[in-house]
Amino acid sequence: MSRPPKPASEIKEEERWIRLCQKGDLDGLERLYERYHRQIYAYLLAMLRTQHAAEDLAQDVFVKLSVNLKSYRFQSPFHHWLFRLARNLAIDHLRREKVRSTTSLDAVPAEGTPMKDRIREKGPDAASQAEAGQRALVVRAAVLALPDSFKEVVVLREWEDLSYEEIAEKLDLSVGTVKSRLFRARGLLEAKLKSVL
Repeated sequence: MSRPPKPASEIKEEERWIRLCQKGDLDGLERLYERYHRQIYAYLLAMLRTQHAAEDLAQDVFVKLSVNLKSYRFQSPFHHWLFRLARNLAIDHLRREKVRSTTSLDAVPAEGTPMKDRIREKGPDAASQAEAGQRALVVRAAVLALPDSFKEVVVLREWEDLSYEEIAEKLDLSVGTVKSRLFRARGLLEAKLKSVL
């Protein structure tokens, strides 16, 4: 299911901010930051696995944006151009840091609250809640342990709810490649999770 297109007024306003920013006006950059920071941070968090690295890199994205925005020519939607910038920085970061460790299931989840503190009630539902929460942690850890090219398509499809076409455009891939990577990623996940779920 693809997201509805932005209203024309929103696109026009965004274009005005971009043009301001291209002229060196920081107000335009601030508006773009307000609109896109949360989405960029969420993507980077899924890719980099740590809040600290995701926040640092999200800031780097907007610093790099302020420098490189003059090269944006309005030939593709701005958010796709910005997303590619974030993706390239994430890939560079992963290569530099060689982040390959898996997330511990005992670690505090992304929501910031340990499992034992999230389940407060007692009774028959407490056990099923604990089991569902544990399953979610296991699935999240398995997704984060996928190779980067598989992980990013799973994150965009399952967590960001993007269509195949949107993923293909964001990652500069063909729709067939996106489907193939998703198929292979799901196969890896199924094999990995079969023994634990």
